[in-house]
Amino acid sequence: MSEAVVTGQYYSLIFAFFAIMILLALIFRSAAAGLIGSIPLLYSVFCTFGLMGWLGIELNIITALLSSISIGLGVDFTIHIFWRVRSELSLGVSYAAAFQTAIRTTGRGITINAVSVMLGFSVLSLSAFPLIKSFALLIILSLMFCLFSALMLIPAICIIFKPRFLNKKQ
Repeated sequence: MSEAVVTGQYYSLIFAFFAIMILLALIFRSAAAGLIGSIPLLYSVFCTFGLMGWLGIELNIITALLSSISIGLGVDFTIHIFWRVRSELSLGVSYAAAFQTAIRTTGRGITINAVSVMLGFSVLSLSAFPLIKSFALLIILSLMFCLFSALMLIPAICIIFKPRFLNKKQ
């Protein structure tokens, strides 16, 4: 059973990442958007599964749901940041200034969103079932990783490489 869970998780992760990459590439009309926009998700999944290994939490039917949920929730953070930065850049500001504004405004909104969702999942930590408790902890941590990478990694990468898809006139 556990081998089937691992295999299923592997294939669903590959499918989810390619689907997100294609979706972002279509939304922003750029393959670079797909690649850069997937970084927060990859970071979150790697950190979460690394933490699971470090804590000795096995991949099971419950924890296998983790990556799909965090990918679905986490991609929103990046999309919101990208749209705000694109809007700011259309005003003629620098990448650094655009990201400062995006983090100060949109970043506040996605942080409130992330904290609200984390609080919602924290209720599961009151469960009498250890699997549900560990799932709650892992989904909360995964969302924290997604939020961190959307607010820190994405700006750093984009300020360094200045991708053209963000600087297109709307």
